[in-house]
Amino acid sequence: MCSVPHLESHNRLERLFPATGGIRCCLFSPVGLLLLTLTLLMSGCQTYSPRALPETVQWSDELAVSERPLTLDEVVRLALANSPDVLRGKQDLAIASAKAYADGLPPDPTLSFSMDRPGAAGYIPGFMVGLSYEISALVALPAKKRAAEAAIEKQQLALDWSKWQVANHAYALYVTHVGLERVENEVSLLSAHQKDVAERMQAALGRGDVTRDVTVLAESAYRESVQQLDTLQQDHLKSGHELTRLLGLRPETQLTLVSLSDEPEGVPPEAVSRGLAELGQRRPDLLALRAAYVEQDERYREALLGQFPRLDIGVTRGRDTSHIYTSGLTVSVTLPLFNGNRGSIALEKATRRSLYEEYTQRLRDAYAAVNGISSQLSLLDNQLRSARSLETMLRASVTAARSEHDAGDMTLPIFADLESRLLLQRIATAKLANAVFQQQVELCTLIGVSAIDHQPLQ
Repeated sequence: MCSVPHLESHNRLERLFPATGGIRCCLFSPVGLLLLTLTLLMSGCQTYSPRALPETVQWSDELAVSERPLTLDEVVRLALANSPDVLRGKQDLAIASAKAYADGLPPDPTLSFSMDRPGAAGYIPGFMVGLSYEISALVALPAKKRAAEAAIEKQQLALDWSKWQVANHAYALYVTHVGLERVENEVSLLSAHQKDVAERMQAALGRGDVTRDVTVLAESAYRESVQQLDTLQQDHLKSGHELTRLLGLRPETQLTLVSLSDEPEGVPPEAVSRGLAELGQRRPDLLALRAAYVEQDERYREALLGQFPRLDIGVTRGRDTSHIYTSGLTVSVTLPLFNGNRGSIALEKATRRSLYEEYTQRLRDAYAAVNGISSQLSLLDNQLRSARSLETMLRASVTAARSEHDAGDMTLPIFADLESRLLLQRIATAKLANAVFQQQVELCTLIGVSAIDHQPLQ
């Protein structure tokens, strides 16, 4: 708090204000009233408190999550609590709230004081005290308040949109990470199997039981499985780092996730139709643009009100050097001859037009994106059904071939080739299923539903 000046003594006041006649005159003279007013106003001011930047990186306190498997609900909760996008949205909302508070405050009155000290004998010091207020500023105050309220709503909706995206993105990363781990395990089995087959073929070649081309094919299949395993390990590591960043944890944190018991379900067609019909009333980013348009419309209205003359009204109280007191009324009007706030009006009007075009284009893009992903999903679903059908057929062939191989009716190269084809098809099917799932999550985000249960996001 600002300090109040301490009046030390009567003699000090006499020395400071010889024309006022001591304490009584000081307190009730215009000079004393001026000091008293300034003291009261300054007594409510805020103080500065420094806030140093952190010296080291700050991470989430929930680091113990890496010691046990995380469930899907825990991952989504941590993402919403620690995601950089969500935290940034909360800061933007706090800034918008502070700006709304500032825009809602009325202007302060102006207090002026002047003193004349005569240079001739027989005269006393004169003074003039004035108090004025800008009346015209109150005209635009309601528009400023409405614009500030719309700005808060815009930032709140933008924060909601970030939360929606983060929640669905966390779910997608969770499923992707678990799926990559499962496929990586399958490829590891494939690589170990191919290595065993290649070694057995090499031994058979030494005995003269197989030709060299069969051995080369077995070795080539093993090297291909090793390359696939390396690629999957890189993808798995990348998804883990992305999920760690989304959760706000240390980059070196090793996450362990609970495996999903059921495969994610597709988006029901009725959910897509309902979400598309309610797109403009459900998507927070579109609603945020609506709020931004309302805010800009009020800014434009405020600029229009600013073209009228600025009006200041005040009262004065003074005394001249011949000891004559006067009181008066002052009126100050700004003539809008050269400026007239025309530049601000043109700027706010153009900005409103730009927001209008942005909203209409965003709405068209949203509908086009939903239709595009729906068409792509239809194609991917057909490919996934074909891949699963081929996997089922290969599994039946491997089962029958295993019996023939055990009975000595099928050679090892043919049986090993069938097993390799089955494992490769399982990998291809898993990758295709993950691609379908990623598109489903994107579709859920676009139509404003949860990717987990396909219910409207709140």
